[in-house]
Amino acid sequence: MWRHIGQSLQGSSHLGDDTPCQDNHRVCVLGDGSNPTLIACVADGAGSAKHSELGSSIVCTTIIENATKHFDANGKIENLRFDDVLAWCEEARARINDAAASQDARPRDFASTLCTAIMGPNSSYFFQIGDGAIILGNHFLYGVVFWPQSGEYANSTNFLTLDQYEQHLEFLATDCRCTSVALMTDGIERIALRFDSQTPHTPFFEPLFRALRSTENVDSLNEGLRGFLNSDSVQNRSDDDKTLVLATRTDSAA
Repeated sequence: MWRHIGQSLQGSSHLGDDTPCQDNHRVCVLGDGSNPTLIACVADGAGSAKHSELGSSIVCTTIIENATKHFDANGKIENLRFDDVLAWCEEARARINDAAASQDARPRDFASTLCTAIMGPNSSYFFQIGDGAIILGNHFLYGVVFWPQSGEYANSTNFLTLDQYEQHLEFLATDCRCTSVALMTDGIERIALRFDSQTPHTPFFEPLFRALRSTENVDSLNEGLRGFLNSDSVQNRSDDDKTLVLATRTDSAA
């Protein structure tokens, strides 16, 4: 009942100095039968952080693993609380601290943002720190869950490695059952969001979701997404790393 695609691509600004893609994403679907749960997260490593591509990978992996443990222990993801999410983030930070110690580095060298969507049959949960965005769609209506965060300084944002990160961690629980969800990093914000009204740019998302709903070949569409994000029309608008994850329910009961 969930169909999903996703890509994380190196930005053109990183090609010249051979900087690796600092974005990461993970998606999994848990549960059998007609009511599975989707878990998706994207993370954007700070451009100025030496090991940020490792930081974003650690963050995504930790969140997926902890959400899976929660699901396995309860048979579903219901009644998820902010304290649960905070504990998952604390484990991600502990893993970053371990990685920093092993490489004689500082945790801030692994700085990363995080956007996560957990969507079950009866309830959904979203949390975010930093820029990027989570977009929810219900047929032809689209909205932004949390607007991308700005940091203390111009052109900066908040990261999971901040000392008081919990003050910036946003959390939403809802029983809304939406048809579609997209998660993205800031590399495509200027293409996919309308900053004047703080809304999604519907002409960007609707063709992508329409293709995902109708496809019989998800692998081919995923490669098509990669080609789209690599196209001149997208690259000319942003030279940053780009991550986009799209998922849609294949039933009509949403």
